[in-house]
Amino acid sequence: MGQPSIQQMSSDLALRIEEIGAPVGIAILCLSLLLFLQGHRRLPLVSFIIGAAIGYYLSPQVTPVAAELELSLSATQITGIVCFAIGAILASLVKMSTRLLTSAFIFVTFSTGIQTLNNYGLDVEKSNLWSGIAALAALFFTMGINRILPMIVSAIFSAYGFLVAALLITGNPLSTFEPVEFKTFALMLPIFIFSIFLQRVDVNKLEEKELAKDDPEPEYVEAQQHFIPL
Repeated sequence: MGQPSIQQMSSDLALRIEEIGAPVGIAILCLSLLLFLQGHRRLPLVSFIIGAAIGYYLSPQVTPVAAELELSLSATQITGIVCFAIGAILASLVKMSTRLLTSAFIFVTFSTGIQTLNNYGLDVEKSNLWSGIAALAALFFTMGINRILPMIVSAIFSAYGFLVAALLITGNPLSTFEPVEFKTFALMLPIFIFSIFLQRVDVNKLEEKELAKDDPEPEYVEAQQHFIPL
């Protein structure tokens, strides 16, 4: 008998999640809430946890393979290795995908902009001045996108997670969830916008804490003012 396909394993995983129901829904809700509030800095951790959970589900299918390879590992050790490996792989893939999305977004944006300027008679590629300006703009644009894109990805994942968690907690089948429907988009949009806002608030708080570390304590400054230099 051949090994199960990825599609079959995905279907089995979805059915297993539906069977467990509300407990999985609550777990997804907690992870989605973490992404919703602090996704810009928690996305790798959440990705690792999800990957580890998938690894736990797949470990019984990996155990016979380890036995065939005559590896002297217990089922617990195999489960731990699979959970850690898939968690690390998923976290790395999410991080890599975010970088690729940044590069693709910048490429499409600047290619479109250069083509638009060419249509108006301004050849950016042959002008050293405009090429330098475009390179400088791309640098600052990349820095800005690198700060914003993790928030956007986290907000999207959290919105999807809230909807999936709602279905599981209320006992509805996951097959009723259609990611590309307008109804789904309408439900996700306010969650997405509010998540971006709250993540931005969290970024500002972190920046304020970093600035506070560099600034001396007011009590210390006031105490210094009482000393008269000799």
